[in-house]
Amino acid sequence: MILTKQGGFIVKPISILFGYIFDFIYNVMCSVGVYNIGAAIIIFTIFARFLMFPLMMQQSKSSKIMAYIQPELSKIQKKYKGKKDQESLIAQQRETREIQSKYGVSMSSGCITALIQLPIFLAVYRIISNIPAYVTKIYDLYDKIATPIMSSETAKTALTSFFEDSNNSGMFTRVTLDYADKNTVIDVLAKFTGDAWDKFSALLSSADQGVIDAISNTAPEINERYNFFGINLTSIPGLALTTALIIPIMSFVFQFLSMKVNPVSTPAATGDASTDATMKSMKTMMYVMPVMSFFVTISVPSGIGLYWAMGSLVSVITTLLINLYYKHADMDAIIKKSMEKAEIKRAKHPDRKSFLEKMQEASSGAEQQQQAYEQKKTTRNMSTQSLKNYTSSTMKKAEEGVKYREGSLAARANLMNKYDDDDK
Repeated sequence: MILTKQGGFIVKPISILFGYIFDFIYNVMCSVGVYNIGAAIIIFTIFARFLMFPLMMQQSKSSKIMAYIQPELSKIQKKYKGKKDQESLIAQQRETREIQSKYGVSMSSGCITALIQLPIFLAVYRIISNIPAYVTKIYDLYDKIATPIMSSETAKTALTSFFEDSNNSGMFTRVTLDYADKNTVIDVLAKFTGDAWDKFSALLSSADQGVIDAISNTAPEINERYNFFGINLTSIPGLALTTALIIPIMSFVFQFLSMKVNPVSTPAATGDASTDATMKSMKTMMYVMPVMSFFVTISVPSGIGLYWAMGSLVSVITTLLINLYYKHADMDAIIKKSMEKAEIKRAKHPDRKSFLEKMQEASSGAEQQQQAYEQKKTTRNMSTQSLKNYTSSTMKKAEEGVKYREGSLAARANLMNKYDDDDK
C-alpha cells in the first residue's frame, strides 16, 4: 500500500519528513484561501531546492577550482601520455590525487551531490504520486467517499469490478485493494480522474445512493484541488495533444537551460585527448538529459512532472546566481582558503584515504593476487609436465633395487612411471 508510506530504509524516513513539510505548506495555503495542490507543489519544490543549495554552491566552487588547477593536471597527463602499463597508470592517478588534495577538491564531489539528490527525488515522488497519504485535508476529502463504500457490499463489488477492469490499462499500478483496510480504498480513489468518477458511479445501484451523493458532493472539490490551469495533476500526459503535454515540454526546456548554464556541462577544450573525450561526453549529456526528462514526465502523473519542471527552473535561477557570484568573487582568496582547509584536514588525518583510493588499492591487490595465482598455476603445470617427461637413467634402474631420497624429483618421477605402467 502506498498510503502506509512505504519506501525502504532510506527513502521512507525522508518521505515521511518531507510529507509533514508538504502538509504544513498546504495547511498554510488553505489558511489564506489557496487550496490548490499545484501551487503547493511549486512552493514545496522551491523549499526542497533551497535545502540543496549549499551542495550546489560547493559543487560550483569545486568546478571553479578544478578549472584553475587544470594546467597542473594537464602536465601530469602529458607526462604519462602513451604509457599504458599498470605502474604508470597508478603513478598518474597518485600524482593527480595529490594535486586535488593540495587544493581541497575531488573528482567524486559531483557524484556525491547526485547521490544525495536521488533519495530526495524518490521521496518527493512518493509524496506527490499519492497526496492523500501525506496531506491530511486531502485525505479527509477521499474519506468522505471511502466511508460509505466500506459500509455497502454492492458498492464494494462495483469498485472491485472497476479496479480489475481499469488495472489492465495500468491505472492502478502499485496499488492494492483490501476492504479490511480503508486506506487501500483511498489509495484506489486517489488514482481517479474526472471521467473515472463518472464511470464508477455508473456501476453503482440505487441501493448505493449514499455513495453516489458522496461522489457528487466531493469529487468536484477533489478535482478542483488537483486542477492546475486546466491540467489534472493526477493524470498521466502521454503523447496525446492535450493541455497536460505542456508540463513535459516545460520540463524539457527548463532541463536544457539548466544544463546549458551549468559550466560543468559546457567545459572548454584542454588539448588533452582523454580529458577532451570526457568533456565531449559531458556536452552530450546536455542534450540527452532534457530528452530523458521529457519522456519521463509524459509517463508519470502531471503533479510529478510539475515538480520536475519547477525543479529545473529553480536550478537555472540558482546556477545563474552562483555564476554571477563567482564572476565577481576573488578566486585567489577562495583557492587560498580551500588550500588552508585541505592542509588542516591532512594534518589531522595524515593516513586517511579517500573512498576512491581504497577502491583502487583493492583493485590493485586483487590483480596482484590473480597474477600470483596464475604464476603458481603455471609453475605447477610445468612441474607436472617435467615429472611426466622425466626419463633419466636412474629411473631405468628402479627395478634393480635402487633407492631414491624421499621427496626427490627422481623418486616422484619413478612413482609416476610405476603408476602409468599399472594403468596401462
